[in-house]
Amino acid sequence: MSENGMRRPAARAMLGAMDTAERQKQQLSRAILAAAAHDFELSVAGMAEAAGYSEGHFQRLFRRHFGLSPREMLRHSRIERFAEQLRQGMPVTQAAVESGFGSSSRVHQAAQEGLGMAPSRLSRGGAGERLHYALATSTLGRVLVAATDRGLCAVLLGDEESALEGELASRFPKAERLPAGADFQAVLDSVVALIDRADADEPAWDLDLRGTLFQQKVWAALRAIPRGRTLTYGELARQVGLPGGARAVAQACGANPAAVVVPCHRVVAADGGLGGYRWGIQRKRALLEKERRNA
Repeated sequence: MSENGMRRPAARAMLGAMDTAERQKQQLSRAILAAAAHDFELSVAGMAEAAGYSEGHFQRLFRRHFGLSPREMLRHSRIERFAEQLRQGMPVTQAAVESGFGSSSRVHQAAQEGLGMAPSRLSRGGAGERLHYALATSTLGRVLVAATDRGLCAVLLGDEESALEGELASRFPKAERLPAGADFQAVLDSVVALIDRADADEPAWDLDLRGTLFQQKVWAALRAIPRGRTLTYGELARQVGLPGGARAVAQACGANPAAVVVPCHRVVAADGGLGGYRWGIQRKRALLEKERRNA
């Protein structure tokens, strides 16, 4: 047999494997959509049925493709939903039921593992806390910087001051929000410098960023990406110990409360595109171009 003839079966086998892997991903994605349609309260057996696999085979394929078990994915999604409901002011007990946690012991265990804080603190929406904020103009539009007594808690980008103040209020609905005094000017100036000048040094700020433990882990990894460099969502997922978890990492990037300080703009799509950016893709492009020029 000629050399070309020997290569053809190998090429067909490779194409067949690629086709199988793509088909498996489509069926697994169908299972995730089914779980989302049931508010992530669908059982693993129900997800397997939606994908068209036996439960055991489904679990093996799911872990191979996404780097975590279906049960872990469901639990993570419930924790995220629980956290979001607490932020909106829902009582802890009601949020636990709505998120699929059947008992107080289960929800407190989940909170310990996934929230990084007591549920009561998250549900207070900043009640009893005081934060100061200030606004400035940058090359990317208006910027709002806010801090609690513990540290910097928000850096928001936008065009309208009222919209930025509204976003801050939605994050801390019950906190006392006060315009910052002159002593806050140095913090505000240093954040604006990070936006306007890619060679500006970042001060060693104290941070008070509210998020789940997984989100905190992703945000810490984002802060370790050198200026002028980028990672794909998949690469970042592997760094935080969740190979195959690009979608979960992208959601954590989207929940980032501190633009530029936590540089989620340095994460891009695997196909070379910019991916998403909660403060607008044009701002992401401008930040990356400025950092590349000054790397």
